[in-house]
Amino acid sequence: MTATAFIPSQIISFKRRQDRGIDLTSYTVITQKQVRQGNKSLDLVPSQSIHSANNKKNKNKTKLQETIRDANVEKNESGKDASTSTSTLNKTQKKKKKKHSFQYYGNLPDVHWRAIPMEHLRVHPKYKPLPLPTTLQTLQNIEQVRQFRQDSWQWDALHTGRCTTSQSAPALGFLEPKAAKLLGIPRSLQKSPMEAFRRLSQKALRTLEEMNAVLCHHDDLENYQVDCQQYMLWRDMKDVKHYPFSAKYLPFISKAELEVRKEDTQAYMQNLSSSMRVRMSWGNSQEATAILTALNYFTKLDSNVILEEVGMCGAGLALNCTEGDEHALILGASPDSIITYGNGTSEVLEVKNHCPFVPSDWMSGSKKQKQRRKSKGGFRIRELPLQYSVPPAYIPQLMMEILCCGESCRSAIMVRQTATCGAVILRLHRDDEWISEMIYWLKMFMSEYVSKETPPPQNFFFDGHEESERYQRFLERTKALSESVELVKEVRHNDIQRVLGENGLRLPLFLDNFGHKHPR
Repeated sequence: MTATAFIPSQIISFKRRQDRGIDLTSYTVITQKQVRQGNKSLDLVPSQSIHSANNKKNKNKTKLQETIRDANVEKNESGKDASTSTSTLNKTQKKKKKKHSFQYYGNLPDVHWRAIPMEHLRVHPKYKPLPLPTTLQTLQNIEQVRQFRQDSWQWDALHTGRCTTSQSAPALGFLEPKAAKLLGIPRSLQKSPMEAFRRLSQKALRTLEEMNAVLCHHDDLENYQVDCQQYMLWRDMKDVKHYPFSAKYLPFISKAELEVRKEDTQAYMQNLSSSMRVRMSWGNSQEATAILTALNYFTKLDSNVILEEVGMCGAGLALNCTEGDEHALILGASPDSIITYGNGTSEVLEVKNHCPFVPSDWMSGSKKQKQRRKSKGGFRIRELPLQYSVPPAYIPQLMMEILCCGESCRSAIMVRQTATCGAVILRLHRDDEWISEMIYWLKMFMSEYVSKETPPPQNFFFDGHEESERYQRFLERTKALSESVELVKEVRHNDIQRVLGENGLRLPLFLDNFGHKHPR
């Protein structure tokens, strides 16, 4: 068989977005046809091929032994000892390493650390992806805009003039100093409502005719993305009892790919305008990995669970039928996925990835102490304990997602995932009374400020407003909701499925050098 060599640009086209940082992930894959034909090496160099663990097993071992050992290797790569059922296959296994044996300081944080790309998650056997945007030629109804992927320009266009989840908390006044203090929102998350004010002052796409005219033109195919369905990225493990995840992820990261990532990160850090960009890039690059955490947990409970990709929901809400009124409030929300259970019920899924990297001088102490820390590296690892609540600033986002997904959606799942301390899965139940109050205050923001073209003053709604007492009761209810969410599951660090290094290659959180130990 003729050898086939792929380079990353020939495999998957990642759309680059200005607000999503750098895209450093590169993988090479082999087609299912090549797998079926039995060619094991394909004459590819290590950085260009997927190495299935089965190809490295002794041919004399049984298929069951191979499968169990595959699972054990993946768990052990995360720092977990071998299970007793496979101890005979791992007699030379090393002793369990310390939990936190990694480099705490560095200058090159790897925001794509062990991240699984969204393009790869889309071909997971338990994940239902949206079609390519170019296949949507005509919208039959206004709610169909939810089929535009969140990395498409059409999804971006739908935000203009619309109150979406990113603008709901600022427009509600939650991020103003006094409201934020009552809610316990830290200063780092407080911001002016002016971005929401400007967004809602813009002209929005409100009718089906307008959306068809603007969104269904595909003359520019620059952002066309290759469908990964033809590639062998996952092996379904539903019939393997001892495997910890619903499917085995086949690609590995090679040393050569890590070196390329280091070079790209060096260039990125030289042009970094703000350290906050690192945190934003981490959240975006790790999103699919956190979605996978939810997928692996819920498919264990219900083998018929499917996670569905979704774009912007809620365009078809009765609230949004505002034809003829350009200043009326219209809403939209984009959950990270929708969880659909075997009995037909569904929940929205939202994931939050807590970035482990913070500037080294973000600590108390004298100027000399801060300089000494900074001399070790521009960034350090911050490990925060898992929190079993939904921060008040995120309550509007979750409630709006529940609202926009329809009456049948009665709750939202939030995954709060860390790099070193595992994750928690939380559930927030629908509260229609709170949702009605949210809409009331969003309409108030539109009528008192946006429609009158008057920028809101500081602490609007809280100070000097005729209904400030009602508003403060709304804040108190929001705070109570954030503290009364249901804890679904605490996921250990070892039980989070991530990309592994080729041939046991260690993948450090900092790319300054590859010699330091880190959590697996």
